[in-house]
Amino acid sequence: MKSLMIAFLSLSTLSSGIVSADQVKPQITLLHSGTTSSETGEAFSYPAGTPQLSLAQVIVPKGGQLPMHTHPAPLIVHVMSGELTSERLSGETAVYKAGDTFVEAPNSPHKVTNTGSTPTIFYAFFAGFNGMGKLTIPIK
Repeated sequence: MKSLMIAFLSLSTLSSGIVSADQVKPQITLLHSGTTSSETGEAFSYPAGTPQLSLAQVIVPKGGQLPMHTHPAPLIVHVMSGELTSERLSGETAVYKAGDTFVEAPNSPHKVTNTGSTPTIFYAFFAGFNGMGKLTIPIK
């Protein structure tokens, strides 16, 4: 009986490793695509120079803030967890939560605050150029 049980467990283990053709196909989901800023509708353009792509992970603690700033190049942001509120000079706000993706136009002043109850993690992908300098430029 013990050897029958071992044989059954071995067969179960082997068969659990069998994957159907449908399970091995990659799933690709376009999260966002745009030609203007998600919030203001501003058209964006690419800076001159040798293209350079940059990806930054940003972790904003609960209640934390990135003060008023701009970016020298267009970027796309994907919120992995938490909640962000983006505010423009006009006072207009937009709230983004885990799973949201948005496009930011260059040279468009805004501040970002974690308005959620946990740290917020997001990824920002910049379409810049070699020698561009800082990805985020504070406004004084």
